[in-house]
Amino acid sequence: MVSLTKAYYKPVMYVEFVLLFIVLPIVVYFLRHTVAPYLLLCLITILLWCLLSLVTDPRFKRFRLWNLEKLREFLPNVMKTFLLAAFVITLASWWFTPQWLFSLPLEQTLMWIALLFLYPVLSAWPQEVIFRTYLFHRYKHIFKSKNLRAWLSALSFALAHLMFANWIAVVGSFFAGLVFAYTYMHSRSTLLVTLEHSLWGCWLFTAGLGIHFDSGMLT
Repeated sequence: MVSLTKAYYKPVMYVEFVLLFIVLPIVVYFLRHTVAPYLLLCLITILLWCLLSLVTDPRFKRFRLWNLEKLREFLPNVMKTFLLAAFVITLASWWFTPQWLFSLPLEQTLMWIALLFLYPVLSAWPQEVIFRTYLFHRYKHIFKSKNLRAWLSALSFALAHLMFANWIAVVGSFFAGLVFAYTYMHSRSTLLVTLEHSLWGCWLFTAGLGIHFDSGMLT
């Protein structure tokens, strides 16, 4: 029975990965107008499933959900990368969506302030648990290369943004996901990569490029 379980372990994990990180986002893309009002609920549901899987796995080191020692070590690099990203995001917003450039903080200040508080908790943290912490741990036995897992993390992160139905969201998410994946790969701190994601995401909406990542535009 043990050998049979081991024989089926890898195929089952491959199927699970494909279904969860490739098939599901593609299905959501085609159902995006129906799913959009329930996007947050879907995200939280997947988050809870991933968290439950992690904390009940004796092989998972729970301190990686925060890992304050590594956070302090890698925080300066994260801030330097963010400054470069903020410049690129601002330039891209000016080029592609000049009509939205800094419109959120200037015209909808209260909504912007609310976003700064809510985005890290309701968007950045769930996504980092799912696409970084869960993916890196859950599939390390079938994707043994950390670099491969980083690229798969970025690819799946990009696919998850297919639902916004524009190339800026998909391409931007791939490169951002690659940065976040390598931050997590080196630091093993969900809290740190959540902070990095929050900085990028909040600035994205501040600068105006966030219009391409707004599920409200689909309804």
